[in-house]
Amino acid sequence: MEVKKKEKIKIKENNPCIQRIDERCIDCGVCLNTCNELVGLDRTKEEPENPLCLNCGQCVMSCPMGALKEKYDYKKVLNLTKDSSKLVSISLAPAVRVSLGEELGYEIGKDLENILPSILKAIGFDYVFDVTFGADVTVIEEACELIERLKKCGKLPMFTSCCPAWVKYARLFHRELELNMSTTKSPIGIQSTLIKTYFKEMNAIEEDIVSVVVAPCTAKKEEIKSTDTDYCITTRELAYMIKECKVDIPSLKHSNFDDLLGRGSKSARMFGRSGGVMEAALSTAYFFMTGKEPPKNMFHIEINSPITEASYKIADHIINVAIISGIKYVKDILPKLDKFDFIEVMSCEGGCIGGGGGPLVSRQDAQEIKEKRTIVLNSKETDINYSYQNPAILELYKSYLCRPSSEKARELLHTKKNR
Repeated sequence: MEVKKKEKIKIKENNPCIQRIDERCIDCGVCLNTCNELVGLDRTKEEPENPLCLNCGQCVMSCPMGALKEKYDYKKVLNLTKDSSKLVSISLAPAVRVSLGEELGYEIGKDLENILPSILKAIGFDYVFDVTFGADVTVIEEACELIERLKKCGKLPMFTSCCPAWVKYARLFHRELELNMSTTKSPIGIQSTLIKTYFKEMNAIEEDIVSVVVAPCTAKKEEIKSTDTDYCITTRELAYMIKECKVDIPSLKHSNFDDLLGRGSKSARMFGRSGGVMEAALSTAYFFMTGKEPPKNMFHIEINSPITEASYKIADHIINVAIISGIKYVKDILPKLDKFDFIEVMSCEGGCIGGGGGPLVSRQDAQEIKEKRTIVLNSKETDINYSYQNPAILELYKSYLCRPSSEKARELLHTKKNR
């Protein structure tokens, strides 16, 4: 009996993030159902010649035949590591360290932070950096931006802007929110800007500096087009790279990330899960507004529903916040925007630990796996809890950026100067 073909999502050939392998596709319609139901994309505005796509990669995660894939860039990156004229750095996002192991035979949630630098040096990268450093800078700038809006009656609520699928969604469907978006660059954008700036000041030739990032996100492949990042590869691509290079991981010694840019705080590590950006930004805002350390766990919010609301008194301000885990729930918050001052949005449910560039998992196991990854992210102990405590960040501002939200900081670390 002939199986009836179902409609599938349309993918433009020049989509920088997602591709379809036609010979594998069986027209089952799972991808379209995922986009409609799980992501919640409104396709009524779709034009035949211009299909809608947030590049979030959830269709890739759900395709039963492996017909949908991210656009592969890892082979280009591998070739660059073999070019002795290039200075190639690679930076890893927080969620990568607690999900990559699943592709390499480790148990779910295994933290590979202490071995990843050795693995990547064995492949041929010149420098291995931790994106949590860029995340700490994002926290500092975003906290200052929030304080400025609160004190000067700026556009509120302010939305986080580090999730590119969310930013694209807002641009496509809610242009009225443009001025609500934080202008602070994402951690990846800031990281690459600082890398390029650092090496140019060390007299490296600009064309020879290559900044690569590893993210659990397919949408970052489009975001980097407007940043100083040269290549973005997914967690899965990194696993392919490690396997193709036949890295003998058990033979490697534990090592640390290169510290030309310094290491990140525990707050920055939390960027890998829903609620982490909010927690980090509020903790730093509290310190800047009161001059005091925030009480332990004051801003820790358990995410048990798609929309989580909370209120905090900081100095003379009552700050009302919301955390949205899953882009389809944004519509539910729009009718009551006036109630909030600060809103975090992550396109993928659970945040980056559920990103479309991570290990492929079944939908029935996805929630349990994301919870395990989140537990590991939360459990890492460090002597730097908050971004404003990070000595490397303090030195960066003192010696180069002058102060948070300075003219130079706005020029380098924000998407536009006027807010």
